[in-house]
Amino acid sequence: MKNHPTLQYIRDEHAALSAVLSSLLAMVERGPKGDADRFFHVVRAMLYYIDEFPEKRHHPNESQLLFPLVAQRAPAMAPVIEKLEREHARGEQAVRELQHLLMSWEFMGESRRAPFCDAVKNYVRHYLDHMHTEESHIFPAAVDHLTAD
Repeated sequence: MKNHPTLQYIRDEHAALSAVLSSLLAMVERGPKGDADRFFHVVRAMLYYIDEFPEKRHHPNESQLLFPLVAQRAPAMAPVIEKLEREHARGEQAVRELQHLLMSWEFMGESRRAPFCDAVKNYVRHYLDHMHTEESHIFPAAVDHLTAD
C-alpha cells in the first residue's frame, strides 16, 4: 500500500499545491514592484486555483474516500481526521477572506496591504501544517491498515 497510486496521487497534488502556496508567498513578499495590475492579476489567479482545485476537488476526495476508510480501519486516527475535517470545512471561507483582503488592498490602497500579507502568511503556514499532518499521520495509517484494493 505504501506506493499505492491513490496515495501517490494525493502526494502529487500536495506537491502542486505546495508550489502554488510557495509562489503565492513569494509574490506577496516581493509585492507589486511597479506593476500593480500584473501583480494583482497573478495573485488573484493563485487564489482562484486554491479555491477551485483543493477546496472543490482535492479535499472532497480525501474527506469522502480516504478519511472514512482510515477511520474505519484505524479508529485511533479519529481525532486527527476530525481536526483535518474541521480544517477542510474552514478552507473555502479562508480563501474567500484572502480574496476579500486582496481586493481591499487593490481598491483601497496601501493601508490594506499588511492585513492581506499577514493573512497570506498565516494561511500558507496553516495549509502546509495541514498537509504535513495528512502525510505524517493519515498516510502511514493508510499504509498500515488498508489493502491495495
